[in-house]
Amino acid sequence: MSENLVYEGIIEEIIFQNDETGFMIANLNTHEDYICIKGVLPFIKSGDRLRVSGKLEIHPIYGEQLTVNYLEHVKPKERDELFKYLSSGVIKGIGEATAQLMMQAFGEEALEVIHENPERLLEIPGIGPKKLEQIILSYKEQYELRDFIMYFQNLNITVHMAMKIYRKFGLEAIEKIETNPYILADEISGIGFRFADQIAQKMGIESKSPFRIASGIQYILNREAGSGNSFLGKKTLCYLTERELGIPGDLVEQMIAELAVKGDVQVEQMSPKIDHMPLDHDENGDGFTDLAVYLPTLFYAEQQVALKLVKLMMMNNQPPQTFVDEFIEAYQEERGILLGQNQKLAVTRVLESGVFVITGGPGTGKTTIINAVISAFEILDKKVLLAAPTGRAAKRMTEATQRESKTIHRLLEFQGDMEFQRNDQNPLEADVIIIDEISMVDILLMYRLLDAIKDGSHLILVGDSDQLPSVGPGSVLKEILASGMIPSVCLDEIYRQSETSLIAENAHKINRGQAPILNKKDKDFFFISRTKADQILKEIEMLVTDRLPNYYGFSAMEDIQILAPMKGTGVGVDALNTMLQSVLNPKASEKGEKKVGFKLFRKGDKVMQIKNNYNIDWTNRFGEEGKGVFNGDIGFITMIDEVYREMTVVFDQEKEVVYDYASLDELTLAYAVTVHKSQGSEFKVVIMPVSYGPPMLMSRNILYTAITRARELVVLVGDKKYLNQMIHQTHEERRLSNLKGRIAHFKNVWEELSKQKYN
Repeated sequence: MSENLVYEGIIEEIIFQNDETGFMIANLNTHEDYICIKGVLPFIKSGDRLRVSGKLEIHPIYGEQLTVNYLEHVKPKERDELFKYLSSGVIKGIGEATAQLMMQAFGEEALEVIHENPERLLEIPGIGPKKLEQIILSYKEQYELRDFIMYFQNLNITVHMAMKIYRKFGLEAIEKIETNPYILADEISGIGFRFADQIAQKMGIESKSPFRIASGIQYILNREAGSGNSFLGKKTLCYLTERELGIPGDLVEQMIAELAVKGDVQVEQMSPKIDHMPLDHDENGDGFTDLAVYLPTLFYAEQQVALKLVKLMMMNNQPPQTFVDEFIEAYQEERGILLGQNQKLAVTRVLESGVFVITGGPGTGKTTIINAVISAFEILDKKVLLAAPTGRAAKRMTEATQRESKTIHRLLEFQGDMEFQRNDQNPLEADVIIIDEISMVDILLMYRLLDAIKDGSHLILVGDSDQLPSVGPGSVLKEILASGMIPSVCLDEIYRQSETSLIAENAHKINRGQAPILNKKDKDFFFISRTKADQILKEIEMLVTDRLPNYYGFSAMEDIQILAPMKGTGVGVDALNTMLQSVLNPKASEKGEKKVGFKLFRKGDKVMQIKNNYNIDWTNRFGEEGKGVFNGDIGFITMIDEVYREMTVVFDQEKEVVYDYASLDELTLAYAVTVHKSQGSEFKVVIMPVSYGPPMLMSRNILYTAITRARELVVLVGDKKYLNQMIHQTHEERRLSNLKGRIAHFKNVWEELSKQKYN
């Protein structure tokens, strides 16, 4: 067995580096010789001075290599060496110019200043509070976190994930995790229960540990919330947890009771009127099927949404009917239009109602009603605010109304960490709030919105009830409509229909289960028949790179969006993105690249945020700053900086976000995206592959949602038998929620209290 050898030197060249695992192969210059070293060496850069120990091995191709089992970062000793180290970019925020200024100011004590008195760096021109914070964090990575990282490496946790843990818990993380490893699943995005469970097993945690059972229950409830369910029946929750953890069901029941006492879950009786899973049956014949188990945030949100909707509905003052009649007549004359009877009724009822819902498919006149209502409220000297869930939807609303529209988060003055400046203590300064694309809004965001609306205000909700439901939990629009308590109108007559457009007409045909009109000359709705996956991919490639840009003048990157029902399969999102990246943004020497797992990012790529990040900073071209990038936001990579280990993405052509490499798992390529992720967006051109897929994804509302995202052109490529299958497959996602029941309950309570007040 070879002996342990010790070397000290400077990293001259990095031959291979994997940022996720921390594994590296590099050449170490000992001033006497060059030694090839390899091993898990996180945060090492060219120019670092290291003391390493390990064993020499002979690689059949690369020759002699030292497998490192210990490393120590040695601070540079000589002035020239110190300058070379600082100017190498090894500490983020310090480049050559800043290093020169630091050497002039602090000399050989520059590193001691960073370590002991970092606030003195503010004396250096160009270093402000934000850059100082970056330098301090990077320095800690270099000098304080190696043992921390190595500890998590032994638990098979990547360097990126270890950094997330550090940023959440600091250096106390090891102590916290040794006490309860399941805190990783509860607190760290990207570490699920199953991974935390594997770590716990390595640490010798018992399978029946209360920590494990409690975390398992929370995991199941969070997983179901991710699928759209606001709660689970207790029987279903026990069954799923018992199956996931492999433990007796009575232990799960006991833990649910303990969690309920502590307030970590909320439990209430579940009426048979609530949609429920097969396990949640009525055993006792007492009219209650089971207990509903909620995460506390979802329980509170559902209650508060129902209560506030009822309050807004019951407390509003109505304008005189004479005003409404006179306004509609004057509006028609001024605009030179004639409103349909359903539209006139909608305008009248909106003005009369504290809460009103307008639903309808594309071209049915929703925008016409919104514009009329805005004019009426402005005549009444009411302040009107407009918002939508996404930046794209808000921009489209601005274009349609010629008035400013914001995202809901921006309207509520989002502060990060799910904190909003606008709330019940600091409500929106508005008399009327109009929200478009309401089908995208989940129960949590709906609660935040309603919390910021003053009693007595008008709330107008606009959307398409046939669209896919929100990505987050709940089914807000459908539950409001299903309650039968909130005034609403469903528009079904197409008004916005030019002679050359088939998109709206076909959307309504598909929604009725009818075959669409295809391939009419000079129209905007086409089907190209291809049966094999490679043929479909090739056809989409030709459409994007040649036919649509050259014939119609569309931009492949800006105007055309590929939507697919699923991620996998030969024509799924993953395969499409690989192909489209290679043809639309091919590899080039001047383009930076960064590999993250199986994903390769390249400067110029079209990307999408795939999870809500409430705390990430952004700036825009007006110099405004804010926080938050959200699931479904689409942007373009403008810079990949290996020195600072950062990637810059610009969303919606104005919001610039800088990601450190540890956060790149929040992004994915977006040349093609799933139909679910396209909600609230609108594109000039939509191309969709139509091929075999799971029945739940080959459904009418998936197809309907996809084609209603297009403004100017739809092209379907695939097999017509699967198109027909989607048209006739009416599978609809069923979600567990009781918003409609709560609305009915609070309305009955309100009416009963009103009777008592006046009797």
